[in-house]
Amino acid sequence: MTTTDLWQGGVIDARIWHGRRGDLPRDFRYRATYLALPVRAIDAGDLPLAVDRAGIWSIRRRDYGYRDGRPLSDFIADLLNPAGLSQASDVTLVTLPRSSGYGFNPVSFWLCRDPGRDLRAVLAEVSNTFGERHLYLCHHDDLRPIAPGDRLAGEKLFHVSPFLPRSGGYRFRFDTGPGRFGAWVDWTAADGSRSLGTSMVGPARDLDGSSIRGAALRHPFQSQKVMGLIHLQAARLFARGARYRSKPVQLSRRSSTASGRAANEQGDVRG
Repeated sequence: MTTTDLWQGGVIDARIWHGRRGDLPRDFRYRATYLALPVRAIDAGDLPLAVDRAGIWSIRRRDYGYRDGRPLSDFIADLLNPAGLSQASDVTLVTLPRSSGYGFNPVSFWLCRDPGRDLRAVLAEVSNTFGERHLYLCHHDDLRPIAPGDRLAGEKLFHVSPFLPRSGGYRFRFDTGPGRFGAWVDWTAADGSRSLGTSMVGPARDLDGSSIRGAALRHPFQSQKVMGLIHLQAARLFARGARYRSKPVQLSRRSSTASGRAANEQGDVRG
């Protein structure tokens, strides 16, 4: 039995967790099937999955990167090269596929490794329900490989939830297998009074026609379900008295870096 290498393609049976701490503590869990798709294979259309065409599950390149149909490999190279990360040229995209034509990704992760198979950078492409997005490029200040226990810290610069301010800081952590994927993104308020822990963790199996067909037939409306769950949890928080914050105008800065460690790091919020 082989162990799935995410850079060769994979199907990730993920468990998603959000845990709010401080005022109105609440835990939220659900399952979703993510795909790990080699970026060069997406650009070449060399996948057992519909690319830029209709399918029960499909991938549309305009949903990512420059969002204008240009090759995804050009986009990620244009982001990595100025940061001194040109060696991290082997890239796979962990994402939710479109389901029955509908697409929404709260976050997609671009995993970037070097020829020695060391993870050097992760790009978190974060989207909100208002059609906006922000890019968080995660890497060490000295560009050394990212190990599973490493935490990379960055400022929150993007509005996601109407119940949290656009301030404070994130801590990112990643485990890229083989045979599994894990991403932990924890937010802490600027004054330390509140926190939100999130994780996406699950085993990975090989990407092939059979695994894609099986997952698509089991979850033909997965993206619609994810969007519905987001709104359901928002309604429950509002009903419990959570303060609603109107969406601010998006900052002109659409990308930022997460590196090093948070100054007030106190350990992970766990689910």
